[in-house]
Amino acid sequence: MDGMPAPIVVKRLVRNLRYRQTYVKVYESFLQPEPHPELARLLCALIQVQQSAVVLLSGYLQDLGVPVNDLPPVQRLVGHARSRNGVRSRLHFAHYGLTRAVSWYREQLMDQQMISEPGLKQLLFELGEREAASLWRTEIAMAVLG
Repeated sequence: MDGMPAPIVVKRLVRNLRYRQTYVKVYESFLQPEPHPELARLLCALIQVQQSAVVLLSGYLQDLGVPVNDLPPVQRLVGHARSRNGVRSRLHFAHYGLTRAVSWYREQLMDQQMISEPGLKQLLFELGEREAASLWRTEIAMAVLG
């Protein structure tokens, strides 16, 4: 990659990476104790999407020379997740987070600083698309599980 992007670009990407890593941990915690089978299927799919986002974001940032090891989890998110008990509450938690993520990617794709970076526009589009598909899947699970 040519040169270092603006500091705000790096800051946003690192923050996003921290959120994706935290969501992996949260969704894994929602798998204990054994959830409803439909919720378990959804959580496994959400974990896969978040893990792939972590790999893509980490790779992009590492190519820029940005250290991404040992990033702390987003404690506020962890705290909110701990208060979620039951299928409905956990589904609403996931839905809210995915709604915010889809919105965040949409905003980044409209920000000239973000999309002027080589390869970043495509990465943001791809990650936003995956989050939108996860949101749709979550909405279906919410309808099925009531």
